[in-house]
Amino acid sequence: MTATQHYEIIVVGGGLTGVMMAIALSHGGYGTADLPAIALIDRAHLGRTKTASPDLRTTTIHAAGKAMFEALGVWQYLAEHATPITRIKIANGLPSTVGLGRRRRLEFTLDWHHAHQPMAYVVGNEQLLDALYRVMETRPITPIYNAEVSNFDGAGDLARLQFANRPELTAQLIVACDGVASKLRDYAGIRTFAEAHRQSAIVANVTLERGHGDTAYQRFLPTGPLALMPYGPHRASLVWTLPKEQASRILAVDETEFASLLLAAFGDALGGLQLDSARLCWPLRPTITRQMTSNHLVLAGDASHAIHPLAGQGYNLALGDAAVLADCLARASSRGLSAAHRSVESDYLAGRKLEVTAMAAMTSGLNQLMSFQPALAKVAGAGMGLVNNSPVKTLFQKSAMGGHLARANLLEGRLP
Repeated sequence: MTATQHYEIIVVGGGLTGVMMAIALSHGGYGTADLPAIALIDRAHLGRTKTASPDLRTTTIHAAGKAMFEALGVWQYLAEHATPITRIKIANGLPSTVGLGRRRRLEFTLDWHHAHQPMAYVVGNEQLLDALYRVMETRPITPIYNAEVSNFDGAGDLARLQFANRPELTAQLIVACDGVASKLRDYAGIRTFAEAHRQSAIVANVTLERGHGDTAYQRFLPTGPLALMPYGPHRASLVWTLPKEQASRILAVDETEFASLLLAAFGDALGGLQLDSARLCWPLRPTITRQMTSNHLVLAGDASHAIHPLAGQGYNLALGDAAVLADCLARASSRGLSAAHRSVESDYLAGRKLEVTAMAAMTSGLNQLMSFQPALAKVAGAGMGLVNNSPVKTLFQKSAMGGHLARANLLEGRLP
């Protein structure tokens, strides 16, 4: 009879969040190079080489996330691929069709930048995942591929993970990084609140007639927000939120008509816009859990909070989850406690509640206001100029840079 394998910590999910989480927690004080205490469960067969088609999506990493990746040794593999964001411009409503270029520029009435450092960086998902796997290979982490969890039991002294095609595993702590449709969350009976699927996001890369100047653009339209994030010279990553039926129609038009529709929606602040990739469409159902933890279980990333993409902060919340949890585990380890000690759960909740609640409320609230309340959206749009000269602008800028609503060693560039 095969003995059950045991680890102190098991991270479930081999994507951007799961691999990043395993790396961060490998600095939490458990295990050594000779005796790994952390395992990563990935249902795919080949880890980072598993994708048959290229991933066109990008990820925005705020300044605190860059500091975290520098501390973890990840940023050295990303620096040449990362496009900085030094300025953010926001407009409300359809673009103006009259007036000179100055009139068009003034449509972006909310405008802020940081004088000394980029507020964030845009990287391709493929480059990010590759960098994470390269670092994971140097850490005391045991990857277990081709393993899909079929059941979770957290009722005893140890958590048990069962699989259809391999022996079960036990651990003190399971970290669920298995996405918005998390099976681990369901096995634990944790309830979620999910918005109705009324919108979808079209994701693509586009080339720009004019340079973006390392500026991220966002326009709140009556149909949903449209964002263009700088992604290489004269190139941008598009996230265009639309009612789901309209998104399907626009996705089906040819490239020439798509470019025309995009230009009409965004305006000509960057000149002509042309598709530079295939188009993908993602259903949007912002979801937040009723609780972030259960017995022997911590939820992180989209398994805990899948927010609207309008602010590009979804992955940054996951970075905060990992940074805070790494600190919680480091404190427990230094006191000779197991990873399942109640202090880990309570400290994690205390460290994540403010930022997760605030970011979920802000993104969903803004989208609901601007997309579904046209009368109020006009008032809000008129107030953007006032925000530009108020303390609220400083709060937005600090949130965009990270490390303000969540405090953790990694977010300040230090290991736990």
